[in-house]
Amino acid sequence: MDRSIIDKQFRRVPRRPQSSQQAGFEERVRKAISGQHFSKTLDITPLIIEHGQVTMSMPVQPKVYQQMGYVHGGAITSLLDTATGMCAVTLINEDEMTLTTELKVNFLGPGEGDTIIATARTIKDGAKLLIMEAEAMAVFADGSTREVAHMTTTYIRIPRSPQD
Repeated sequence: MDRSIIDKQFRRVPRRPQSSQQAGFEERVRKAISGQHFSKTLDITPLIIEHGQVTMSMPVQPKVYQQMGYVHGGAITSLLDTATGMCAVTLINEDEMTLTTELKVNFLGPGEGDTIIATARTIKDGAKLLIMEAEAMAVFADGSTREVAHMTTTYIRIPRSPQD
């Protein structure tokens, strides 16, 4: 994926510095995404993993089309939710996990093209709540892009149980 396409999306950084307990977040993100069967079904893959920002991609293919031949809104929402969830993983300690408490999606255009990429960024990295935003862009064969959707998501930090 051409990095200049991803750089067109706006960038934010976490307000709190990365702690030593958060070291190894890239490996934890890759492990977490590999355990998500639904993300595997949609062929969602990580492109960029940074502290407080993650970019994921999903190929546009018939298995995610709705009845009019565009990517189904549920697939786009899943891509955005996966990106924000993995962004949260970059911020939490190994003894923590997060759960979605709220999400809101605005669809800005139809899902089409060759690939849809979603970049998630941190808005708030709080002691209890993490707030993320993400945007999805359609990427076409000629390299052009178009906005598809915007999401805000709130997560709650909870202690990881021993069996997790």
